Amino acid sequence: MVMELTRDEIDDVLAGQIVGRLGLVDGSTPYVVPISYAYRDGDIYAHSAQGRKLDALRSHPEVCFEVDDVSSVDDWRSVIAWGYFEQLVGADAREGLDILLDRFRPVFAETGTEHPGAEIGMMRTLDIPRSASAGPDLGRPSSSAAVYRIRLETVTGRAERPR
Repeated sequence: MVMELTRDEIDDVLAGQIVGRLGLVDGSTPYVVPISYAYRDGDIYAHSAQGRKLDALRSHPEVCFEVDDVSSVDDWRSVIAWGYFEQLVGADAREGLDILLDRFRPVFAETGTEHPGAEIGMMRTLDIPRSASAGPDLGRPSSSAAVYRIRLETVTGRAERPR
């Protein structure tokens, strides 16, 4: 039987996963892409290389986000959320990157594997200096990548449990 999730259950699904699907509009074309993300204080944090996704987000910042937790065909939880893209710059981009790294480190520690150069790779991709003082250009559109936040405004969730 399908049931509605409570807000606490919705937050649990969003916080418990690391890959979701971002729905956006590219020109007049719907576009859905998987993203790795972190969820904190009601917002989604992610990063991306420059390209089609960031171009689309900048031109049409209203988005949809979907994540699910599936154990079997009759045992699952799913969340759909709507919100707005916000590119982070400077200290906000550094904070967003820290949120992402805080989320991904334990995931790789649990599996006994390491993301190949996760922290250094993200820092290089984002043109972030390794020193604690990230410059004001961090995350600017001229960087090779961007850290961004999706400010969620509406969330819904459903689940099915075996009888």
